[in-house]
Amino acid sequence: MTEIFHECDGASLLGLPEAARQQHRITKKMLCAQFEDQAPADARLITKAVVSAQLVGILRPETIQVPKHQDTERAVVDIPVLEVVVADTTTAADRTRVTELVHRSMAKPVVLLARMPDGTTALSLALSHVSRTDPTRSTSVIDAHVMVPARQIKPRALHLDRLDRTDMWALYRDLVRTAAADGQPASTSLQAVDAIKLRRRLTDLETKLTIVVRDAKQAKNQQLRIQLNTEARSLRAQIGSVKGTLYSADHNSDIT
Repeated sequence: MTEIFHECDGASLLGLPEAARQQHRITKKMLCAQFEDQAPADARLITKAVVSAQLVGILRPETIQVPKHQDTERAVVDIPVLEVVVADTTTAADRTRVTELVHRSMAKPVVLLARMPDGTTALSLALSHVSRTDPTRSTSVIDAHVMVPARQIKPRALHLDRLDRTDMWALYRDLVRTAAADGQPASTSLQAVDAIKLRRRLTDLETKLTIVVRDAKQAKNQQLRIQLNTEARSLRAQIGSVKGTLYSADHNSDIT
């Protein structure tokens, strides 16, 4: 598989300044290290699912001119930007799991771009805090996780100069909030965790609508077809409501 990231590479997606750009290979052993003793199955999954990994950027106060963040839950003094190539043999569940493991493997927020077997790139972001049960305080617990197709995000919407620059944690939360809404969040009052919940709700509704529409087309019983079409109308209304809360009014997204 070719390991080329075009317009969906991390540096371009975030508009990284040259000072924040990196180009370092990350070994599978480094990604697996946190799981080999306590969760060997997770270590094996990383070995199986990740073809290659690179560090392509590090967000630091001195390189992006955003203050560090410190509270009882986390200290955010840098945010790595990683790109990984996912193996062809992985299932959809494996792909989600392995991205979560990468986030968990570090005691800091991570920006992760995963190149999928079909050639698309997914942006993976996680709201997390340092694990209280890890005596080394070198791993994280995920509070909420979102994966977004990078090609769907409005161009330049995730550039760092457009995000909340109060401090490093505020910037990351705003990155999550904006990405969950494909670059066009409905309101500045929309919180990152709520944007993730809405995104998941929207995905669930759209998946269910696809199934109901398919079943309605295949139904031979007229009464059943009427019931399914009624359910489809209800789902479309719910999808419209969620989109109205998640996306800005000018978001160009068709309802299935």
